[in-house]
Amino acid sequence: MNLIEIGKKYPSSKNISGFIQLYEQYFTPFRDSKINILEIGVDNGDSLRIWREFFSKANICGIDIDKKNFKINNTNILQGDQSDVNFLKSLVSEYKKFDIIIDDGSHQAKHIIASFNYLFNYLSDNGLYVIEDLQTSYIPRYGGSRINLKKKKSSMNFIKSLTDSINYEKNNRPFFKKNKFDGLIKSINFHQNIVFIYKGESVNYFYNQDFKETFSDQIKKFLSKFF
Repeated sequence: MNLIEIGKKYPSSKNISGFIQLYEQYFTPFRDSKINILEIGVDNGDSLRIWREFFSKANICGIDIDKKNFKINNTNILQGDQSDVNFLKSLVSEYKKFDIIIDDGSHQAKHIIASFNYLFNYLSDNGLYVIEDLQTSYIPRYGGSRINLKKKKSSMNFIKSLTDSINYEKNNRPFFKKNKFDGLIKSINFHQNIVFIYKGESVNYFYNQDFKETFSDQIKKFLSKFF
C-alpha cells in the first residue's frame, strides 16, 4: 500500500489537513532505506503507526512533552521537551543522525526555532526537515501575528530567513556575514500550513573562475572588515 492508503487506516489529523498526500510525495524516495526518523509531538500515536507501517526498515522515534501510556511495535517513544537542549543532546547521542525530522510539537514559534537550531546539525545530508501547522505563525498565543507579517520571531519569518541560505555563495561578499545555515540548505518547499526543508551543500554557480572582481568590490570588502 502507498502512504495515502496506509493513512486511511488511522484517524490521524494528517489525513484531514491534506498533509498525507504531501508526505506520499516527499517520503516515497526514502521508503526502502534504512533510515532514522524523529517525530516531535506524538499525540495518540496514529502518525507513528503510519510511519511504522510505511517505513519497514526505519528506526523510528517519537518525542512528546507528556508521558504516553501506549506502545507501538519497534518504535521508541520518549518523554521530553523539544526545546530542552539537554534532552535533545541525549537523543542525538543515541541516534547520531536523523534522515527525516517532523516537527508536529507545541507549534510555539520559540520551540520550533529552538528545535531546528539544534537538530539541523544532526540531520543527514539530503535529509528532510518538516514543520507542520504553520498557520499558528499568524496566531499571537503561538508567538505569531496576524497583523505584523514581518515579526522576526514568528515561525514563518524564521523559515523565510533561511531562503537566503539556499543561494549562499562560498566566496566572500562585501558586508556579508555568514550564518550557520548558509551553504547547507538545498531547497525549501512551502505548502499550505507545512514546509519541507532539504539539507544539502550549496553549489557555487556565480562566483566561478570567470568572475572578475572590480576595484569597487575590493574597496567594499576592505571596508566590510571594519563593520
